[in-house]
Amino acid sequence: MKVILTNDVEKLGKSGELREVADGYARNFLIPRNLAVPASGGAYRAWQHDIASREEKRKREREEAEIAAQRISSTTLTMGVKVGEGGKLYGSITAKDIADALGRRGIVVDRHKVDLEEPLKTLGTYKVAVRVLPGLAPEVTVAVEPKG
Repeated sequence: MKVILTNDVEKLGKSGELREVADGYARNFLIPRNLAVPASGGAYRAWQHDIASREEKRKREREEAEIAAQRISSTTLTMGVKVGEGGKLYGSITAKDIADALGRRGIVVDRHKVDLEEPLKTLGTYKVAVRVLPGLAPEVTVAVEPKG
């Protein structure tokens, strides 16, 4: 019997997948526990439509991410900070600071997507990667300069 999984089922598949299973397994286990619905008639057509709409959404998100990646890679952020003796900063530049600065430029980025291993604590110019999508991580240029 063909079923469409409505929840993730261990060793069978993820939610939204179409699977061929034994009739008894479907009737006695999957369907009564609302883990799957029979893939017949309206449910099958709805599943096909859902697959198509997910693919469109994924494609649209990819295009938007590529545009954001272009904007990020062409951006240079100048961070003015207070500096003590020897070029040491008072405080540091964190991933949150970089995400906020990008946000002020109209590029909304989650601070967890900014690939900064350690906060920036010295003056200079740095390249910081921003993970937009898996496999797509443009680098923003961050220039740390003394304020005033």
